[in-house]
Amino acid sequence: MRSLGWIVCAALVLPVCGDDGGHESEAGTSDADTSGSESGTENSTGSSSGDGDGDSGDGDSGDGSSGVGDGESTGDGDGESTGDGDGLPPDWHAPPYLMWGAPDAMSLLWEDKLDTIGRVEYGTSADALNESMEDSTATQVHEFRIEGLSPDTQYFYRVLSDGDHASEVYSFWTAPTPGTSADFSFLVWGDNQNGPDNFSENVANMVEDGARFMVSTGDCVQNGTREEYRSQLFAPLAPLARSVPFLVGMGNHELYSDAGADLFNEYMAQPGDEHCFGWRWGNTYIQFIDSEESISVGSDQYACIVAGLSSLEATSATFRAAAFHKPPRIEYWFGGIIAFIEEMEAPWIREELEPTLESLDVHIVFNGHNHLYAHTPTTSGGITWVTTGGAGGMLDTDSALWKVGDWPEIATQVHEFHYTRVDVVDDSMTVNAIGLDGSTLHSFSISN
Repeated sequence: MRSLGWIVCAALVLPVCGDDGGHESEAGTSDADTSGSESGTENSTGSSSGDGDGDSGDGDSGDGSSGVGDGESTGDGDGESTGDGDGLPPDWHAPPYLMWGAPDAMSLLWEDKLDTIGRVEYGTSADALNESMEDSTATQVHEFRIEGLSPDTQYFYRVLSDGDHASEVYSFWTAPTPGTSADFSFLVWGDNQNGPDNFSENVANMVEDGARFMVSTGDCVQNGTREEYRSQLFAPLAPLARSVPFLVGMGNHELYSDAGADLFNEYMAQPGDEHCFGWRWGNTYIQFIDSEESISVGSDQYACIVAGLSSLEATSATFRAAAFHKPPRIEYWFGGIIAFIEEMEAPWIREELEPTLESLDVHIVFNGHNHLYAHTPTTSGGITWVTTGGAGGMLDTDSALWKVGDWPEIATQVHEFHYTRVDVVDDSMTVNAIGLDGSTLHSFSISN
């Protein structure tokens, strides 16, 4: 059906047909999988090797006061190393990145250019990295689940490959114990895909926010190739992802050259099946959903959604949120009505998933897919909807040519590159859309 839509588009000779601007054409797969002999060996979960050597060897921790390049602190105030390098050894395809933070655990990954034995050394002081884990076999994509950590605690770490090529010393914070009162901020972005320069500008602002975790609403890459994960996601996100963990609600673009989501599963470290899972930080529970999979009653994902949002972990949270790619309502779409085929509109989100989330008392939902910012205030079903799809891919402008719907529920739309910062203070949640120049494009609050 997608192909037919674009054939018709080409026949009408619309000026947009040659370039979908990061949207839905499947033709643009020029970034072929260049992995060759580097194709992904299975992730290693690592094995504990007892104490490390206790010597980071990379200088002391920084004060979080300066920029994101040249090995300087990322500016989050959390004490990254201020070593001499840029943190990107030539032997790495993807520098260290953090995922799936918890009160007692953190996942750490990176990708080498050759199979190596990866090692992580960590501790609560940059000068005493006394704990370590090491791969049991050589691999390119290294994945470690560091466990036995203390809640709401800053840890320092560095990674090594074959005992050499050590990274600088970076740091992260574990999540607080659920039920404890602690204010925090988190970041949400979507659809960075084939706009790494725009995404890099967003990341430069994001590192200043002091966030404790990040959420992506999908379309992290344009066509789902290995090279794109490296250049469109991990390279731009590196200054932040080495200190702030993230989780992803997969989009449709991740599947364009990877229908089985094999690369997504290889590069991500997420709970459960990595596509539908619930996760909590402090007083906020987030249900991640794969909008490319069935959400109909009776499906496996429907059961996952109901189980997650009915759990004590969810029902005891102050805020219950959901994060997934496709929103229920769209007014502007690149290519206009001809390009806005049913698969892109995804009416089943509005007709099936929205009522399900309403029945499970979800307060706020974050989406991407639509390349703009949109705010739908609390609906009659009790949900506030946020579309934050302006991290990098070409924008859906407000041209009359691109108008595909009229939804009075949508109160605000901003057609600019952006990300969102969410500030949680007690029983209040404030959502801020931040533009490339660092200004606040829109802000609103909800309380519970």
